[in-house]
Amino acid sequence: MDTQNRLKHLALPAKEYPPDYRGRLAVETPAAGHRPARDVLKERDLQLSAIIQAFDGFVYVSTKDYRVEFMNQRLIQRTGYDGTGHRCYKVLHNLDEVCPWCCNDRIFKGETVRWEIKSPKDQRWYYVIDTPLFRRDGTISKFGMIVDIHERKEAEQELERHRRNLEERVRSRTRDLTLINEHLLNEIEDRKKIEKTLRESQERHRIIFDGSRDAIFISAADGAILIFNRSASQLTGYGPDELKRLKLFDLYARVDPERHSDYFKRIWSGQSISGEARIARKDGRTIYTEFSSRKIVIAGKACAHTIARDVTARKKSEAALRRSEAKYRELVQNTNSIIIRYDPLGHITFFNEYARRFFGFPEKEIIGRNILGSIIPWRSSAGRDYRSLMMDFLKYPERYPTNEIENVRRNGSRAWIAWTNKPVRDKTGRINEILSVGIDVTQRKQAQDQVQSLTHQLIKAQENERLKISRDLHDHIAQDLSTLKISLETLFKDQPAAITSKVSQLSGLLQRSIASVRDMAYDLRPPGLDQLGLVRTLYLYCEDFSKSNGVEIDFAAAGVDELDLEYETEINIYRLIQEALNNIKRHAGADRATIRLVASSPDIVIRIKDNGKGFDVNDRRRRALKEKRMGLQSMVERVGLLGGKINIQSRPAKGTYILIEIPLKEKASGFQEEHSDRR
Repeated sequence: MDTQNRLKHLALPAKEYPPDYRGRLAVETPAAGHRPARDVLKERDLQLSAIIQAFDGFVYVSTKDYRVEFMNQRLIQRTGYDGTGHRCYKVLHNLDEVCPWCCNDRIFKGETVRWEIKSPKDQRWYYVIDTPLFRRDGTISKFGMIVDIHERKEAEQELERHRRNLEERVRSRTRDLTLINEHLLNEIEDRKKIEKTLRESQERHRIIFDGSRDAIFISAADGAILIFNRSASQLTGYGPDELKRLKLFDLYARVDPERHSDYFKRIWSGQSISGEARIARKDGRTIYTEFSSRKIVIAGKACAHTIARDVTARKKSEAALRRSEAKYRELVQNTNSIIIRYDPLGHITFFNEYARRFFGFPEKEIIGRNILGSIIPWRSSAGRDYRSLMMDFLKYPERYPTNEIENVRRNGSRAWIAWTNKPVRDKTGRINEILSVGIDVTQRKQAQDQVQSLTHQLIKAQENERLKISRDLHDHIAQDLSTLKISLETLFKDQPAAITSKVSQLSGLLQRSIASVRDMAYDLRPPGLDQLGLVRTLYLYCEDFSKSNGVEIDFAAAGVDELDLEYETEINIYRLIQEALNNIKRHAGADRATIRLVASSPDIVIRIKDNGKGFDVNDRRRRALKEKRMGLQSMVERVGLLGGKINIQSRPAKGTYILIEIPLKEKASGFQEEHSDRR
């Protein structure tokens, strides 16, 4: 670039030349009789500069890193400044980064690129040609020519709008002309050709008419049947020639003149009418039809277009369904069972008569209320929170096909109900509502509670009796035997050897009797519970049992020593483990057993496992009841008295596994503290 803002040493590519050729403006050695090359180049530079400055557009040259090397005067005027040395995307489009449409990589590979762009700087359209500019020193720049085509683009867009508008007007005019032509054709048609027109129309639409399963009638203003399909003959039982001689109301089983007149008035006024009508068939049978009628115009005359469908079977089904529903409603309302329905949130949607009498709620008062807080209390009489239970039930009703729960009446009295629950789902499988049928089991529940209470008292009395017998055995019989043994040994101390030997035998017998009595006392009432605690007592018992019976016992406890359990819980846990080990000794034939006693709030968990011969659990329970053996049944009853659960798993030759969960109860300031929130 010289001081006059002119290009120097430009070399432009020739498009027709091969890709490996690059044309250049080069300095040639002047031949004889020619002007010096410098003068020629200077003259050509001036010519090229003049051409560029006279170009009715914008010209610029930039480097590969987007720096402007040259701008023609028009471009300087357009941008308002000479951007030489600045980035081209900033000068041309006022952008802070490379234009998203930039083609530098293609241009500097030797390609000429043309495109149209709307500049974000002034929102005007430009036509751009970018081509590589090869310099004498071997470098390449981008030579760009820009033409403002904004007015042309706007003209093109305006022309396109006019073209679309013209096309729309042509289409609109064509539609208008089509409608006018149709109207003229209808006017031209002579009314005397109605029958011919109808016959032709009947032929054209025969496939549609005869293919329809519904009866189709087209009747004149006086009711005369003009056109009908095959289904119309099948519906009425009349042949085609017979139907042509009939009027539409001739088919009705009973005609009300006023209703018939009103029917046609409404049709001629343009209304569409639908309803049901009884049709008298040719064979004398009366059938129910569902119809719809509307006004149509044929050959300039108003006609009634009627579609009828035989719904006799459906009507009979509906009548049967209504009778069935009436019977069901009578059964539901009069049954001696509570029947209710409620949505997945618990809002009551149905409450049968028996339920209303049982709970004391009128229908208007109970419908729409939530079951929780109306017929199910927030808490049971024992203090159990029912909210979490009901939330789980409403979310997963399939988990509760049956359940027993304490309910509340309108007057506040409590009742136990045994519920059978069934979720009702829609076609997508989503639960719409829940159906529950309940039976009052309050008396049975009270009887069960009474039986449990009596059983509890019986076991408690049994333990007390065991304690008394244990003390008698230990404090009286065992002591008397010990005294007798000592007296015998003292009395015959200096006797002959034969007598001493006999005395020794008697002394040994007495010693074994003393040991047996003390073992009996220990089994009846383990003294270690009071002195050593539950865990240590069980450990010693397992150790003695292992030595006495040749069964390896792995006993371990966790978290129980820290608890201050009430005596009833301790003695029952001891009896459960004692009974389990006795069953292993008598029936299992095992040589190894594992016992785990763990305090895991809100329960105390007992796990007992052996490697014995196993058994069929259900069969063993049946035989135990039949033979009046109380081994397993005793364990089940003890667990039930403690409010716990027992699960016995066993298979022949696979050993036995017993899992017991007992609500954790501790002594606390003179009253029992229960840690269980069991269901």
